[in-house]
Amino acid sequence: MRAKLRTSITSKRFWGWAAAAVLYFGAAAAAAEFTWDRAIDALAEAGEHRLDLYAASLKSELNRFETTPSIVARQDSVRALLAAPHAPPESLHAVNAYLEAVNRDTGSLATYVIDREGSVIAASNWNQARSFIGTNVSYRPYFKDALASGTGRFFGIGTNTGMPGLYFASAVRDAGAATGAVAVKISVDALESAWRMPDEAAMVVDGNGVIVISTVPGWKFTSMRPITAQRQRAIEASQQYAGRAVDPLPYRRVDEWSRTAWLGRFPDWRAPGRGAEYLVVSRPLPEAGDSLMVLQGIAGAYRQEHLAVAFVTGAFLIAALYGLYAGQRRRTIAEKLKSQDALRRANDQLELTVAQRTAALTAANERMQREILERESTEQRLRDSQQEVVHAGKLAVLGQMAAGLTHEINQPLVAIRTLCDNARTFFERDQPAQAISNLARIARLVESMAVLTSELKAFARKPDVERVAVSLGEVVAHARLMYETRIRDEAVRLDVNIPPGTMVCAESSQLQQVIVNLLGNALDAIRDAEQRIIRIEAAPSDRHPGRVLFTIEDSGSGIAPEVLAHLFEPFVTTKPRGQGLGLGLAITSRILEGLGAKIQGANREDGGARFSIEFAAATSLRAEHGR
Repeated sequence: MRAKLRTSITSKRFWGWAAAAVLYFGAAAAAAEFTWDRAIDALAEAGEHRLDLYAASLKSELNRFETTPSIVARQDSVRALLAAPHAPPESLHAVNAYLEAVNRDTGSLATYVIDREGSVIAASNWNQARSFIGTNVSYRPYFKDALASGTGRFFGIGTNTGMPGLYFASAVRDAGAATGAVAVKISVDALESAWRMPDEAAMVVDGNGVIVISTVPGWKFTSMRPITAQRQRAIEASQQYAGRAVDPLPYRRVDEWSRTAWLGRFPDWRAPGRGAEYLVVSRPLPEAGDSLMVLQGIAGAYRQEHLAVAFVTGAFLIAALYGLYAGQRRRTIAEKLKSQDALRRANDQLELTVAQRTAALTAANERMQREILERESTEQRLRDSQQEVVHAGKLAVLGQMAAGLTHEINQPLVAIRTLCDNARTFFERDQPAQAISNLARIARLVESMAVLTSELKAFARKPDVERVAVSLGEVVAHARLMYETRIRDEAVRLDVNIPPGTMVCAESSQLQQVIVNLLGNALDAIRDAEQRIIRIEAAPSDRHPGRVLFTIEDSGSGIAPEVLAHLFEPFVTTKPRGQGLGLGLAITSRILEGLGAKIQGANREDGGARFSIEFAAATSLRAEHGR
């Protein structure tokens, strides 16, 4: 019977663990799939925004030069030169000088005049070693299209200079007939430099499938698809790539994500010889066959997927540990009950045995019974005390969270009230533009309140932030705006001395939170002072080159010595009960630690308090990126 019972228990345990394993793998797979889809969708949406920006900048850059050939083609001196190719040298020199001036003003690579046979007869680089004069470009598509339809456009590598560029051409007409053409060659290097972003690549692919504009130099003039024999003959005839061999780009499509996005594996331009996966978002350009592509690294999506699996794993581990604990507890209780039953039987036997013993032994037995009852009562009280401690701990955590949220949400609400008052005033003054600007700021503050709950988590651990160059003056101006009504109503003199252009390494929203906290504390400190003065200053640090020293001083009563030593600890405050919980400076200190800065508090010799923060200057951030 016992063997069957053990077998039944073992079987139930096995199937229980098997079900838990199946549930775990299912939950982990679902969490990973959901997180991956969300991360890639976010990257695809960001890629679409990037394409909008790149397409707009490309159109803007090309529009600068597209009309230049037609303007030059209308010049009488150019038309006269084409009408009489054997014009006097002074006429040719005048046209060359004019083309040189146009080329210098527009910033193009070259501007030149082509006769009807395709020979360059005047050029902006007429006095340079690699002058275009005398070169025959009749084989170039832009020249043929200009004579046939009036305009031409072509991307290729110069046969004289070997430099890639985009050609615009316009026909020169005399009495309705084309007598030649004017062409302008421009460089796309500026676009490539403007598009270059870390962990991202942007490129333009022409109708041949060849990459002609790329932020990755090694990919330029490689093909995204095989080139047919017919297309190869057309390329050779036009000398589009100046005889350069067009090798295929070694990439592989991994998965189709949407109509405009797909996952692919490309050579990693940051680590030659290695490959990396990217999300490719593409869009056709108005030019025939051309397309614009943006490649974004998906390492962040993988990290989010791994975090989701780790979260599910942690939850299941906690559940498993709780199950083991509950099982062990049940076994302990069963053993205890069994021991108590055995003890009771032994006690009954003992009472029968010692019934005839002396009164002293009976008294001793009674004392032993009382001790047993007291021990059991003590154990029960201990268990009750443990439950009360656990419950009190839970209530303390809930209290901290509620207090932190109340403290941190109050400041954006004050700013919203101020901006609403200002907006109402602007509407009354018939100034809708300023009122709309205030409403936009209110919308941003409301959005920022959604992330305030993360501040308590930041208090517990050091957050990971991306430091960028932030204007210290703009952040102080933002904080001043939030307290504008209070500063005016309480007649506070606010002296701000921050040199223009003072930039520090920080995260904008977190730095704003720090300044708002410190300015709010300073206003609280001088509320009952005779002179209400707050000074905010910033200057290069004398002790630590490459850092900026920021100070905020008030004319209040200062900080009590017993509080000063514990100023940045949670729930330490000098405010009256009900006006503060002592979380503001603790949270401020944690935020600054995440930004690589450190805050110090002290009392001023002439009264009041001073808080000092040393930030890394933005020059150190640029030097770090340069390495």
